[in-house]
Amino acid sequence: MKNKILFILSLTTLLTFASCGKTSGGNTPAPPPPEPEEYEVIETPTKRMPAEFEPVSMVKMCYPNNMPLSAYKTIAEDNKILLLVNPDNSNKSRINAAKTALNGAGVNLDNVTFLDMNIDDDYAYWVRDFSPFYVFDNQDLSIVDFTYNRPRYEQNSVPSKLATYFDISYSKMSLTHTGGNLMQDGRGTAFSDDLVVSENNNNEQRVKNQMEQYTGTDNYVITIDPQGDYIAHIDCWAKIVAPDKIIVARLPKNNSRYTYYEQVAEQLGNLKCAYGYNYRIYRVDEPGGSTVAPYTNSLIANGHVYMPLGDNANYNQKALEVYQEALPGYDVVGIQGFESPNYNAFLNTDALHCRTHEVPDKDMLFIDSREVLNGEVEKQDEYLVKANIVSYAKSTITENNVWLYYSLNNQPYQKVNMSQYEDTTNFTYTFANLNSGDDIKYYIEASDNNGHKNVDPSCGSLDPHHFTIA
Repeated sequence: MKNKILFILSLTTLLTFASCGKTSGGNTPAPPPPEPEEYEVIETPTKRMPAEFEPVSMVKMCYPNNMPLSAYKTIAEDNKILLLVNPDNSNKSRINAAKTALNGAGVNLDNVTFLDMNIDDDYAYWVRDFSPFYVFDNQDLSIVDFTYNRPRYEQNSVPSKLATYFDISYSKMSLTHTGGNLMQDGRGTAFSDDLVVSENNNNEQRVKNQMEQYTGTDNYVITIDPQGDYIAHIDCWAKIVAPDKIIVARLPKNNSRYTYYEQVAEQLGNLKCAYGYNYRIYRVDEPGGSTVAPYTNSLIANGHVYMPLGDNANYNQKALEVYQEALPGYDVVGIQGFESPNYNAFLNTDALHCRTHEVPDKDMLFIDSREVLNGEVEKQDEYLVKANIVSYAKSTITENNVWLYYSLNNQPYQKVNMSQYEDTTNFTYTFANLNSGDDIKYYIEASDNNGHKNVDPSCGSLDPHHFTIA
């Protein structure tokens, strides 16, 4: 399938992945749950920073913003937008002007909430950088603030104003930080380059302690900045798109920064993800030099990828294909930085990710899978699959809400209920009677009584967990 700029590549969305490959043969009973002395319960931390690729309630953007109105239109087709509207120089609201402009561009205003928010001036639209970190704390969404690493008072006050607007709790770390220099996997691992250390008195341990205390990050990976650029934001060269997948930019071998990019790609590829195996690294080529190619500076929201386009059509096309390979079934959309094809308002250090910020769904359903069955495994009598299911809507999850889909030796997928483990929110399934050479693919689907759903891994049957018996 060919990628088409500004058009959706695939109509499959996150909520339909779980239906892929269902059979009409009905459910089959799961084997009994494991014995207590043999089972280690998965305990999702009470303090958890959700990943960008988890369910989103809305996308924050600013007005004015140095992007075409068609970008608002594209995002609002499938996601709600919280538009922070900067007042004019006399401090008069420009919400009516924003409504008129967006309506004239065909933006679905039913999906836009307009909010007066003083952000200093019309060229201070980096909502990614001055927005807070969102953290689940005892199953309630909260805001964790930091000192924004720019001397902009009004932007630095945005997180506390948002806490009031959302009516959620607010706390502040004693760290200088910025949203563009943080990626997280939703399972306690986060990534930044060493800007966060240099801006905090070069005290790396204190940085890690603060992040663990306030966000639940117990594995904070800090790398070099391969760009060698003043901005030193990780979103300019890398993007975590799933618990086990990271897209890393790649430069031509004759570029002076080539070896630094290869160094960080190798470092990340040697780390184990939450599933228990090494991260899968995808490389997106950038030409380097003055050519605009900000491909990792993308936005993921509810099964959609919005990727900023550069000024080289061939590189754009290849970058779109990398996202489609990494996230099969997602709708991948290329966003032009400006209406005119002869001018691109995006920069390599400032693009779509910098100018947007997702707000997590406070009632999301989270499937916490750890140490999944993957690759070649030794022959044994039974193989245990387990996951912790967390309902942030505080719904009761039972065995009727959690299913495992599996395909044995490329046969059609079977659907079975997972068993609840004792009085925990862990659910299990045990594969048995497998033979050497058997090939098994599987994924988990869960839902609650309020209509929230999720699958793990996020691409469902299009990229499931996969193991073979030695």
